[in-house]
Amino acid sequence: MEEKEIIQFFEDFSQEKLQQILALPQSGSSRKNFIAKTAKEKFVITYNSNIAENRAFFYFSKLFSDLSLNTPEIFKINNDENLYIQSYLGEITLSEIIAKEGESDRVKNLVQNALSKLFSLQNATRDKVDFAQTFEYKSYDERPILNDLFYFKNFFADVLELPYQKSKLISEFLEIVKLVENLHPKGLMLRDFQARNIMVNVNNCVFFIDYQAAMQGPLMYDVVSFLFQAKANFSEYFKNEMLSFYINLFNDELDRNKLKKSLEPLKLMRYLQVLGAYGFRGLVQKKEHFLASIPKGVENIQHFANSWDEMKNYPELEKLIFNLNP
Repeated sequence: MEEKEIIQFFEDFSQEKLQQILALPQSGSSRKNFIAKTAKEKFVITYNSNIAENRAFFYFSKLFSDLSLNTPEIFKINNDENLYIQSYLGEITLSEIIAKEGESDRVKNLVQNALSKLFSLQNATRDKVDFAQTFEYKSYDERPILNDLFYFKNFFADVLELPYQKSKLISEFLEIVKLVENLHPKGLMLRDFQARNIMVNVNNCVFFIDYQAAMQGPLMYDVVSFLFQAKANFSEYFKNEMLSFYINLFNDELDRNKLKKSLEPLKLMRYLQVLGAYGFRGLVQKKEHFLASIPKGVENIQHFANSWDEMKNYPELEKLIFNLNP
């Protein structure tokens, strides 16, 4: 879509002359985002040719707005459903703040705020989500779990031509599926809950974006995705402190115990899924940001495999993990 069409679409909505439009750099997504500025305020304009993905984002955005959650409001959608205008939530991501400040008091407060808002979202959406409106999967069950495992196998291990016994590895994948499918408590899982998908405004308020892949799943998944992301590189002390903060938001002791029990299997899933993404975006598509992230991703999964007692239940995967060369 040409920029002049985007400008016309925006000016039809705003009834004001556009003063500036700035294209934002793309990362792993095919979406194109623009910051539009009028004399009075700013907006985000998004173009995405994936209509099914857009419809899921529209559905969740309306649901979240109706519940007064910290997410963007959608103001206008074009007839083709491939172009839309949403609220502007800030100029900086939490990821950028972490890169500059590390584990500063400000970062600690922002992380706790994000976890509190995540907890509020999980509670507010309980029994209110129509999972038939999701993008690819209704729930984090056998299909998406296997997809994540094969994402790692196909785009990381196989691209690097690492040796493994295929039938043994697939058998272990199926055992991991059974383990992860039965993790609780469950609720709305945003799926890609990372610091780069959390905007921070001038008042240090946090807002969640890029939740179009949301589905039903274990509540701890998003917490693991957030605290154990390679780029943030949080210390073990900081991660454990923030985990305790989140878990203690739950009043029910049974829920707290279930959350603790789900932690290690979800760390395994997230580490493997992330390496698959690094492999596809980095090793295959040659995107520098993802290539640069590979050594830390490998370090994380190897450290995890070395410390999780149940890793021995998956010897072929364990061997493959320790054959990874960062």
